[in-house]
Amino acid sequence: MTFQLAVIFRFACQFLMLSLTALHFFEAAAAQREDANVTLNAGDILLVPLNCYVCNAIEKETGVPYSHSVVVASTTNKLNEAIVYEAWGEVKRTPLSEIFKRAQKGERLFHLRPIEFRQGNISESDISAVFKEKFEGLPFDDEFLWNNADTADKEKLYCSEFVIKFINTFLQNPEPPVPMSFTTLQDFWKKYYSQFDQEVPEGELGISPATIYRSNRFEKRGPLKTPLFN
Repeated sequence: MTFQLAVIFRFACQFLMLSLTALHFFEAAAAQREDANVTLNAGDILLVPLNCYVCNAIEKETGVPYSHSVVVASTTNKLNEAIVYEAWGEVKRTPLSEIFKRAQKGERLFHLRPIEFRQGNISESDISAVFKEKFEGLPFDDEFLWNNADTADKEKLYCSEFVIKFINTFLQNPEPPVPMSFTTLQDFWKKYYSQFDQEVPEGELGISPATIYRSNRFEKRGPLKTPLFN
């Protein structure tokens, strides 16, 4: 009887493992089909959840699970082969596959589209020309200040500031900056801004991923699943 129970237990375990493997396969396949149906257009915005000390603070302070934002620059038939523009170290071109890999594990990017772009009235060549002429290579702004500049008088841009200033060049109804709040994690921000020998810029104008997410100028098209990378 003991031998029979052992055999039954072994086969039950094998059946469970096969079932779980099959379930994972079908879930991944379904997620890939969902992404295959996603259409990214030039000028679309992607909000990105990141996992870093400052990133987590930004998400807690603003109340949304996104601490980075990028603009879609060019697309292909494969989602992970698209190119985006971002302010990360500097304002630059980045493969979307790198954004997926950088995103917090298990979380999804969020897809938005400027409502004025619904008719597909913006092209990859349009946004490429503006990017190269006005934005490419500008330095990153660790101070998160609107209209900040470096010692060479080059404008510094943080991620959401770049996204909005870039998109605004194409909008008839541009997105304005709003007063920023740093009151939820006051001690954190006091320590953070002490490295720049300045006060926390409470109430000064700016843009965060949360501002973009909550704006009525952008159509919420939903989260992107990224099973190939997370």
